[in-house]
Amino acid sequence: MQLRLMYVIIAVLMALVAALAGSVVTVVEGGRPTAAFKTGALTFAASLTLLIVVMGALGVVGA
Repeated sequence: MQLRLMYVIIAVLMALVAALAGSVVTVVEGGRPTAAFKTGALTFAASLTLLIVVMGALGVVGA
């Protein structure tokens, strides 16, 4: 149980790092803060979904 929780926490942290990277790239390219926030939110949602699907396929999370 604790190992699965650790993997989920790692997945969330990885998604946050991906969102931060997406926001930084948007700002560096000259985007406005609202565009950076939108990019970060979309990147977070997409990467978290992808990580959960991959972890589910590997049998790390899920029933």
